[in-house]
Amino acid sequence: MNSSHANISEELLARYLADTASESERNDVEAWLAESEANARELATYRLIWDHTAAMKKGSAGVDTDAAWNKMKGKMAMGKTADPLSKLPAKEVPTPEAPNREAKTIEFRPEIRKRRLPVTIWAAAVIAILVTAFGWFFLISEKTPESRQVATTDNTKEQLLPDGTKVFLNYNSKLTYPENFKGDLRTVSLQGEAFFDVKPDAAHPFVIEANGTEIRVLGTSFNVKAYHETPVRVDVATGKVRVSKDSHRVELVKGQSAEVLKDSIRSLQANMNLMGYRTQIYEFNAADLQDVVTSIRDGYHVDVRLSNDKIAQCRLTIRFEKEPVDATLSVIAETLDLNLRKEGKVYWLDGNGCQ
Repeated sequence: MNSSHANISEELLARYLADTASESERNDVEAWLAESEANARELATYRLIWDHTAAMKKGSAGVDTDAAWNKMKGKMAMGKTADPLSKLPAKEVPTPEAPNREAKTIEFRPEIRKRRLPVTIWAAAVIAILVTAFGWFFLISEKTPESRQVATTDNTKEQLLPDGTKVFLNYNSKLTYPENFKGDLRTVSLQGEAFFDVKPDAAHPFVIEANGTEIRVLGTSFNVKAYHETPVRVDVATGKVRVSKDSHRVELVKGQSAEVLKDSIRSLQANMNLMGYRTQIYEFNAADLQDVVTSIRDGYHVDVRLSNDKIAQCRLTIRFEKEPVDATLSVIAETLDLNLRKEGKVYWLDGNGCQ
């Protein structure tokens, strides 16, 4: 190693990093860097800490670069005037009296000086790391508010969300929502079925994620059915709703419905009877008995069956409002001239068909 580069001072490195070193000084540092990868790694460490403490250096006293340069030149001058052979044992110094003496190879092992970083730089580095860590922690805390869940099994439940939105959950359903809505969107997740009465807020759209489907609204009321075994279905009671999945999207208004299939979204007419689990109101207009029984089964959560396929096509026009299931089925049987019986927990409608 060239002795002029073996002892690069911290002051010279500081001037090099501050871009105040002269051209010859820069050449010295760059030659020192080229000598080994260890030197390059050492300078990289200085640069990292230098960058983190740049703000502190602006407020501190300036570095006396001239004094540092003179100090370094003094050390270099001492190194040049010293006779390197004087440090060797006498027996290893070649003399004129022994010209034919076997030459010995002398390996110079310059002492590697361990460079210690100034205490102020270490302190600044620690402070920078702590500030970054605390900043990251609070940023994550702000972006991920605590989640809450409400779930049902063999019951229905109404839940008021932090923004004032009302959600009525059907059987076997689960709603996940944040403790407080933050950011531009009010996002919740639904598994199962629920009726939403969304609090209007044009600046913060309400978003429901359901089995890969997104339902976005500003303020409206609608029903979402998103059980795993059936396609996601949205029926709008009031307002406007946007339903999307992948590249497919459709906008719905009052009285409209959409069913989300694997590769498309199908538009339908809204079926208000699907919301009977919440309202206990059913209105049928020339509806097939099979459809009537399906609505009652889903709304009342009872097992209702038809004894044969003949009566499945019977048509019925009738309205029920908050009637007990026994009374509702008795009226249907009387209207269509059918027999009603109950075996255990199963209701049976039986007859010979309709004229």
